[in-house]
This record gives sequence, structure tokens and C-alpha cells, in this order.
Amino acid sequence: MNSGRRDEAGWQRASLPLHEYVVQRVPRVRAPVAESDLDLRFGRAAPDLLTQVIIAYLAAPAFLFLLTWTSPWLAVTAGLTGFGALVKMRRVTRGWPIGTLATVLCCALGLLWATGTGSHHLLYSTTDWQIRDAVLRDLASGPWPVAYSEAGGETWLLRAPLGFFLPAGLAGRFFGLPVAQGMLWVWCGLGLALVLVLLATLARAMRPVQPWRAFALLACIFVLFHGADILPNLVLDLHAGAGLFATWDRGGEWWDRIFQYSGHVTALLWTPNHALPAWLATLLLLRHHRLVDFARMAALPLAAAAFWSPVGAAGAALLTLAALARDGGWRQAVAAPANWMAAGFALPLCLYLTAGTGAVPHGPLVAMHPPLEALGRWTLFLAVEVLPWAVPAALLLRGGGWLFRAAILQLCLLPLYVFGPGDEMTSHGGMAPLAVLAVAGGAALLVPRARSPASWFTLRLVVALALIGAMMEASLLVARPAWPASRDCAVPEAAHQSVFDDSTDWSHYLVPWPAPSLTPWMAPPVLRPLPPPDQAPRCWPHGRA
Repeated sequence: MNSGRRDEAGWQRASLPLHEYVVQRVPRVRAPVAESDLDLRFGRAAPDLLTQVIIAYLAAPAFLFLLTWTSPWLAVTAGLTGFGALVKMRRVTRGWPIGTLATVLCCALGLLWATGTGSHHLLYSTTDWQIRDAVLRDLASGPWPVAYSEAGGETWLLRAPLGFFLPAGLAGRFFGLPVAQGMLWVWCGLGLALVLVLLATLARAMRPVQPWRAFALLACIFVLFHGADILPNLVLDLHAGAGLFATWDRGGEWWDRIFQYSGHVTALLWTPNHALPAWLATLLLLRHHRLVDFARMAALPLAAAAFWSPVGAAGAALLTLAALARDGGWRQAVAAPANWMAAGFALPLCLYLTAGTGAVPHGPLVAMHPPLEALGRWTLFLAVEVLPWAVPAALLLRGGGWLFRAAILQLCLLPLYVFGPGDEMTSHGGMAPLAVLAVAGGAALLVPRARSPASWFTLRLVVALALIGAMMEASLLVARPAWPASRDCAVPEAAHQSVFDDSTDWSHYLVPWPAPSLTPWMAPPVLRPLPPPDQAPRCWPHGRA
């Protein structure tokens, strides 16, 4: 009992050196009478070298795109605007937030974590890599912008979120495709290392006395974060006579068949290019959102992240708006020159990403599916994927905090609008609020059991279910053989031979060229001829993955 009281007292003592600064610098801020644990501990870290490195990591592909894909006048104009936004960022007042040994460990763990992405093809790569390999191959094998000429006379421009691929593609231009594949793994590992460094800083804010213990717990929860979908999968598989372990070698995130919230193992297996920017932008927000200096540069990481994942960045943007609305920080955000410069920097990127997207299916959930059935599935979906984490975490963390509540509200509302052939509104747009939920779950596990024994037990049961679900998803890496990336097929050829050809129109990868919204400012592409379909090389001679 005495030990429990000491733990509780240690949890309640929060170091708030910037609290008075925040209250004074942000207008019309009222010091709350009883803030939640997350409000007390997160959001007050001053921007530092880590902040700038993360923003530079996210923004580097966008600068590369402007220099190589756009006309010289736009490259200079938008490039200088983006550079001005970086310069306008708050001058670094603090150095690197963790020690050298911790940084090296995070880098090593980041590269190890990246082995689960499939980018190197040393282990099994999910079928989405059929198209991603072709994107990397086309970036590494010819001039930019990348465009194609079909035998029938149609021409197409590669139009996709390229933030994940451009640095590796540039390496491939100089050193060949194998180097590009290795560089893609390193680039992904660097991003995941930055995620781990951010988690280390959040862990120290949660538990200043024992930061390594808190980091180990928070990192494990974040890496393996998963919903409770093992339960509906068991019910469905038993009903179908498939057995208890049917999700082994198959996974089970798509059990609802209308929408899904990707667990973090699933996100890295299938969509690391979308998960990385959403996680980095969201963890930055968690670390800095109470400071007016961050409000004055909040648009820059979002603009950069949009070039990696437009829908994922939109999810982080909604959380940013909620954070700015709380303390009146939106006034500083609107008036800040850096944010306006970031908007100018993002304009050509957004024009490129939205060209020809009218063909992408979208609309309200009740218009896309029978209303009663859709709303019933929505309710069950939230009960399985969101509430098991949200309810005990909220009880243990005294409400969870403003950003936590905004994330839960966002997770409840996102499924009500459908966007994309696989409903990217939930699978990609939900990555940012799910990252908040994962951090909140880890923070709640550090709360003394005496605060709410029932919630403490429930949350640990949810963690056990999540671990089983994460293991089932990760089973793909060991239960299925690795397959080699195609080195002969361009994106249109890989698309037509992929397992998704019958269910996807590829309007999210290709746009007819010339495109009226792009030709005035994009550099003229050199068209790459495609052979007739009956003469196209076979992308995967040993069969499709």
C-alpha cells in the first residue's frame, strides 16, 4: 500500500517548466482547475533539433519533387517559399533531446522495425508491393516526370503520393534498382527511428524518474497496437467452419468488409508510406501542441506529410485544428508567416495529388451502403476497434485530455464517410488518431492500479487481445515465402497483372496526360512506350504474390 501511494504521488508530480510560459504567450488561456494526466504531461516541450530533423525528413521529398518534376519558375518560387517557412521556424533553443546511446539504439531498432515493411523483399512482402515495386522501378530507371505511352495512343502520368519513394528513386537513378531497394529500407528505418525518439521523449514526460522503463512499455504498445478484431474473426471463422486459427497466414483487419482501422503491424506490413507521415506528424503534435511557437509553424509538417499520404495528413490536420482551437492558438497560427508560406509550398503538391481524382469512389456511408446495415456495422466496428482502448484509458487518465478526446471523436466519425476503393478514409485517415490512442493506452498502463482496478484489469485484457491480433497479422512474414520484386514491369503493366486489377481503376496512381491542371507548371515528361498487353513481360514469372 505504501508503495502504491508513492507511485501515485510520483505520477501526480509533473514537471511543468513551460506552463507559465504557455499561459502568458497564448492569449485568453485559462489554467484549468483539474487537467487530465495527458494534458499535464504532454504538449509543453519546446521545439528543438529533433523537431527540425523530423520536419526536414518529411519535407525533403517535396523539395526534390519541385526541383525535378516542375517548371523552373515554379521550382524556384515554391522551393523558396518552403525554405522560407523552414527559416521562419522558431530558432533552435535546445539540442537533441536524448543521449547518444539512446539515439543509436533507436536507429538500430528503427532499421529492425523496417524489416517488417516488405521494402527489401528479404521476407514476405504484401501484395500492395506489386505496385510499389513498379513505382520505385520507374523512378529509378528513367527521367522525371514519369509518363507512359500505350500502344493505342493513350498517355498517362504517374500521379501518386511519392514522398516515401523519391529519395530512394533518386539513389536508383545513379546506382541502379538494387541500391534503390536498399535505400528505401534505410529511408523507412530512419523514419521509424524518429518515431522511436519521439516516443522516448514522451515516455520521459510521462515518467521522468524511470524514463527507460516507460519507453520500453510505450514502444511495445505502439509497435504492437491493435484493435480487438481477433474476437469477431474467431466468431466469423468458427461460423464458417474455418477453425480457431484461420487468421494465421491470412490476417484479419478487414473483418467488417466496409471499413478498417489498421493496427500498427498491419500498417507497416501494407502501408508504411502512409503510416510514417501520420505517426510523425501526430507525435510531434502530442509533444508540442500547447506551445504558441508550434502553432506558428504547425502547417509545415502537415504540408510535407501530405506529399507522402494526403488522407493520412488530413487525419493529422484535423487533430491539429482541434489542438489549436483549445487554447486560442489558431489566432497565432493564422497570423504566422511560416504557415502561409507552408500553404504556398503545398499548393503545387496538392494540385499534383488531386489531379484526376474525381474517379475515386467517395460519399457518405449511408449513401454508399444500405443505411441500417451500414450503421449497425459502424456501431459494431467502434465497439471492437476503438472503445476497448478508449474507455479504460479515459478512466485511468482522468478523461484522457483534450487531444485524446478529439482523437476518439475523430475515430467515431471517420467511418461515416467513404473514400477510396479500400475506404482510405478509415484505413489511412485513422492512422493519426490511432497513434494518439496508442500513446494514451501506454500512458494508462503506467498509472497505479489503485486509481481504477476494473479499468486497470480491462486494459490489460485488451492488450492481450491486441497482442494476439498483432501476432496473427505478423504471421504473414513467417508463414508465406518471400518473392522477388519485378524489375521489368512499369506501373501500368504491374497494375494490369496485379491481384487488384479486377477491383481497382488505378485513378489514384495514373492520370491521363496532358492534364489541364498540371501542364501549365509541370516539366514536360519524356513518354515511356508500353508494349501491347499481349507482348508485355510477365511481371512475376513464378506467379503473383
